Amino acid sequence: MQFQKLTEAQYAAFEQHHPAGSYMQTTYQQQVLSQRGWASELMGVVDDHGEVIATELLNSRPLHVGTLFEVSGGPLLDWQDADLVKFLADETIAYAKARRGLVLRWLPNMHTRAFDDDGRVTKHFSDAGIRHLQAAGFQYQPSKPVVDGEYSKISLGYEFIKDLSELTEATLPASYTKDAQYAIKKTHQFGVKLRRLSYEELPEFKQYADATAERRGFTDKSLDYYQKTFKAYGDQVQFIFAELNFADYLQEEAHKREELSQQIATIQQKLTQSPTNKHFKKQLNELNDQDKQHVKRIADASQQQEKYGDTVVLAGAMFFTQPQEVSYMFSFTNDEFKRYYAPYLIQDEMLHQAVADQIPLYNFYGVTGNFDGSDGVLKFKQSFNGETLETAGVFTRPVRPFAYQVVQTLKHLTGRQ
Repeated sequence: MQFQKLTEAQYAAFEQHHPAGSYMQTTYQQQVLSQRGWASELMGVVDDHGEVIATELLNSRPLHVGTLFEVSGGPLLDWQDADLVKFLADETIAYAKARRGLVLRWLPNMHTRAFDDDGRVTKHFSDAGIRHLQAAGFQYQPSKPVVDGEYSKISLGYEFIKDLSELTEATLPASYTKDAQYAIKKTHQFGVKLRRLSYEELPEFKQYADATAERRGFTDKSLDYYQKTFKAYGDQVQFIFAELNFADYLQEEAHKREELSQQIATIQQKLTQSPTNKHFKKQLNELNDQDKQHVKRIADASQQQEKYGDTVVLAGAMFFTQPQEVSYMFSFTNDEFKRYYAPYLIQDEMLHQAVADQIPLYNFYGVTGNFDGSDGVLKFKQSFNGETLETAGVFTRPVRPFAYQVVQTLKHLTGRQ
């Protein structure tokens, strides 16, 4: 076996077909990171026949003392092969040591447990990778649920994934919960439309994302990140807006009121002939209630049209597409327009795209790992039916053990993390 730098073609051919491949380990990600302050290299292991058997997008950046080397979402290899795990680890350590490395951190795309919607463990995954990493000298930090809104700055922790492998475009909608089915039906009735953004529209996406991030108490990605990602990933990244045209919406609501008016007139005529008929009375009450709802919608939408103009952005989201999975990343919802259910339509559209392209997994990405009802984002994702997966966590191996221990001691003494 030989540890070496790989060409883009060598690397991509392996990564795009590996079951654990993700946007974090692509050649596109290398371009983004290389432009944003990281040194990023396509490394791998080649066997005696010249075949690539392991890859890692090896990223590094300087610390106060030495350099951090990190692999996010990788490496990609057979975790059952203890010899290969140790060989790649040892060779990466030697490579980092020659370049002032202080510590090597791996965050593999590996899961330990699966949970149902109530937080019950439904599956335990093989721990071979964890055992082999520890045997290779790595310190192991398992994933933990988010406490008091404090997300880990290093590890994702938990993610929500839907398996699409057995679904077709025809059977996909029935795989959602009734809540999601209802919401998507309403978006079509409201006339919500989706649109893929151009590069020039990214500042607008950023503006909306900032507002949502501030409301939820976290920091959004920079515009520079969105722009560099857009250019690097090309067709493998999508930024989507869900929009509503108030003129079309109001016209449709008025049309529905006309239809209801005809139905109400018919029932009233029947009641004139049979004034004590309970069934007709119940129908009339239901139709009048429906009409009141449409009257309220028209009044609300008219006020919003006057305030915001003819067309408004209801929600938006960013997605990565890989042969292995579609990844739902950063998103926003304009709070005033929640009742139009736009985020549901965005997810439905991307899920249909994934099934049409025969992509086996749909990764809704991060959740807190808490099932007590406090995670509203989890509840939304659960409406599409999937499972929460616990990621393996963080694996750390000092490149220069003595220097690393000194740094860790100083951090502890000064209270720094």
